[in-house]
Amino acid sequence: MAGTVLLIDPDPLVRQQVTTACMQLSVTLTAVDRLTDAVPMIADNPPDVVLLDVDHADSGGFDGFDQLRGRWPRLCAILIAERSLSEQAIEAMKRGAIDYLLKPLSHDELATRIGKALRISRDMTVPPVYETESPDKDADRIVGQSPAMQEVFKLVGLIAPREVNVLITGESGTGKELIAKAVYHHSQRKDKPFLAVNCAAIPETLLESELFGHEKGAFTSAYVRRIGKFEQCHGGTLFLDEIGDIPMTTQAKLLRVLQDGSFQRLGGSETLRANVRIIAATNQPIERLIEERRFRQDLFYRLKVASIEVPPLRDRDLDPVLLAHYFIKRFNRMLGAQIQRLSPHVLPALLNYSWPGNVRELENMIQSSLVVSRGNVFRLEFLPEKIRSAVRPVGDESGETAPTTTSAAMDNYLCDLSRQLLAQKILHGQVHRKMIELAERAVICSALENLSGSLAPTARLLGITRSTLRKKMKQLGIEINTRISRLDEIGHNGQ
Repeated sequence: MAGTVLLIDPDPLVRQQVTTACMQLSVTLTAVDRLTDAVPMIADNPPDVVLLDVDHADSGGFDGFDQLRGRWPRLCAILIAERSLSEQAIEAMKRGAIDYLLKPLSHDELATRIGKALRISRDMTVPPVYETESPDKDADRIVGQSPAMQEVFKLVGLIAPREVNVLITGESGTGKELIAKAVYHHSQRKDKPFLAVNCAAIPETLLESELFGHEKGAFTSAYVRRIGKFEQCHGGTLFLDEIGDIPMTTQAKLLRVLQDGSFQRLGGSETLRANVRIIAATNQPIERLIEERRFRQDLFYRLKVASIEVPPLRDRDLDPVLLAHYFIKRFNRMLGAQIQRLSPHVLPALLNYSWPGNVRELENMIQSSLVVSRGNVFRLEFLPEKIRSAVRPVGDESGETAPTTTSAAMDNYLCDLSRQLLAQKILHGQVHRKMIELAERAVICSALENLSGSLAPTARLLGITRSTLRKKMKQLGIEINTRISRLDEIGHNGQ
C-alpha cells in the first residue's frame, strides 16, 4: 500500500509503534515533535494521513488540530488520546477527524486504522478521471467510449453539482463505486469528507452502530462511546454500497435521517443532527425487494431523487478492448511484464465474451494473464479457455485457415469500429479515409511482425511492391523498430 504518513508526537513509544505499523503497510513515515515543525511540511507536500497526539502541548492539542483543519479541510487526521480523554477525542472527530485511537495503542489496530485512513484519503483527494485526461498515474480512470458510458458521463455532470441523493444501479463489477467518487469530486461538497460503507460486508448487528454510533454499554463490547459515519461525515458525502442488504430495522432509522437529518446513537436517547449527502449503490433489483417486503418503498423514493444506471460490460461496444489496453498498461509496471499491444486474434474473444463479472472480471483476467505472458504481444493463448472459446479466432496463431463461422464476428467488429468513428464529430468528412488508414496500418504492422520486419517478404505477402510498402509505411508513420497497436490508434482517434 503506497502512501505517506506524518506523525506529530514527541512520545518515543508512540513513534516506535507507528513506525512498525507503517513498515508493515509499506508506507512512508515522517515524524516530528511539534506542530510548528509540521505546518511547513504539510504546506510544502501534504501527507495522505496525519497522526496527532492531543495529549502533548508541543503537538498543539485540539487547538492544533483545528488549525490544521482550517488550513487543509481535506486533510485526513487520526487523533491519539489517553483513554481518560475519549470524550474530547469524540468531539474532535465531530469537527473533522477521520478516526481516533486511545492509548495504550494496539499494534494490529494501529496498522488497520492507518490503512483504512489511507484509503479514505485516496477517495477524497484522488478523483477518478476520464480516459481523455492526462491524470496522475495513481488516479482511477473511467475508461469508456461507448454510447452507454457517454450517457453515464453526462448524468454525472448533471447530477453531481445538485444537492440531491443519488442511487447508482448496475450489476456487480460494473464500477458503481468509481461513478460515486466521480459524483463526489464534481459536487459542491468535494472539500468535505467522503466516507464509504459496504453494507453487505458488515454484520447486521453492527451495521447500525457503524452508521449511527453507539453509547458506552449499548452492547457487550461497547466499552466507550463511539460516533458513527453520519456524525463523522457531517457536511460531506456518505457512500452506502450494497444498500439492498440493509436490514429493515436499520432502514427505518436511515429513512428518518433522510427526512429530517436527525438520528440517535445506538443505546442513546439524545437526538443528533447531520447534514449528509447520500450516494447509494446496489446490484439488486430494488423494486423486487419492495414487492418481497425486504426494502421500504418510502426509503427507495428518498434515495432515488436522481439515479444513474451503470451498463454491464457486454453492452459497452468496444469498451472491453479499451479496458484491456488500460489494465495491461497498469499491470505491466506492477508485474514487470513487457506487453506492448494486443494480438488481432484476441479482439474477437474480448468482444464476444459475455463478461458476467463485468469490469472486475476483465481486470482480474488481465492481471492473471500477464503473470503467464511472454514477449511483448498479448496473445490469445494467454486468455482463459472460457474466454478463448467465446469466439473462434479468424485464424489460429499458427497460421491455420480461418473458419467461415468467424467472418460474422469480424464483420460485427468492423461495423462497431465504423459506428465509433462515425460518432466522432472531429472526423466529419474523414471517416472513410480513417477507416482505410486503420485497416492498412493493422495489416502492414501484423505482416511486418510475422516476418520479423523484413520488407521484401512482407511486400510479397501483401501483394504489393517493396517501394509501395515503403511509401505506405512512411504515410502511416510505421517504423521497423516501432511496436504498433491497432488499439493505440483507435484509442487516440476516439478521444
